[in-house]
Amino acid sequence: MVPARPDVPVGAGGVPVTGHVRRQDGTHVAGASLTLIDQRGHQVARATGNADGSYSVPSHGPGTYVLIVAASGHQPQASSVVIGGGPATLDITLTGSGELTGTVRAADSRAPLASVTVTLTDSRGDVNGAFITTADGTYAFMGVGAGYYTLVASGAGFRPVATPLTVPDSGVLRHDVELISAVQLSGTARTDGDRPVPDARITVLDANGEVAAVARTDSEGRYVISDLPSGAFTVVASGYPPATSQVELADSEAVHDVRLGYDQAIDELVEGP
Repeated sequence: MVPARPDVPVGAGGVPVTGHVRRQDGTHVAGASLTLIDQRGHQVARATGNADGSYSVPSHGPGTYVLIVAASGHQPQASSVVIGGGPATLDITLTGSGELTGTVRAADSRAPLASVTVTLTDSRGDVNGAFITTADGTYAFMGVGAGYYTLVASGAGFRPVATPLTVPDSGVLRHDVELISAVQLSGTARTDGDRPVPDARITVLDANGEVAAVARTDSEGRYVISDLPSGAFTVVASGYPPATSQVELADSEAVHDVRLGYDQAIDELVEGP
């Protein structure tokens, strides 16, 4: 480790304070400004942290000091440090100075949504924080460090939404979220002879013919698909002679059974060889 070059010469004793400056997620804070003061508030020494977050600040020898650490995009921090006969080690964790706020609303009515979970994950996918929206649909994350994040909003009866965001070094970033109501589609696949069809592939196509969801029936021929938006869809059941049907989703739950043409393969699957 190459020690940071102090801005003030080493005083009597010259015992240093060393350590690392990191963010809450453990990543290094490069180029932090470090100031060591004595109990009377007089400056003892200053230094600049290294690229790997390490630092070394000289002192005037044994005694009690206060180390002040500041870095762009972070809240400054002051910590007490006691120096004895040898170097003192003090690792510093800085929190961000940015804020991320917004309101979560229903896309159709624009009404604010309470009790929605808003989660913030960093560029590595680690959860940085979570917030439950208040009665007026608002959320707020304080002390957010600069960088790239993913904001996810999810609530009962609504489709989850994920949005990439860039938080600046400081200031407030506002991002409002609109959630679309979700419909749960379920049903049973049966043969013309009313036998359940297990392991049938259920494909739901939207109005543009794009695949909206795919599921497979269980041993009793049942399937469940969650988080579909309202609207008109085509349900294709395959695995045997395919069958196509139309369904209109409007309420929070919809039941749509499908029929598959009877053949020997279905008979063998249901009854066994």
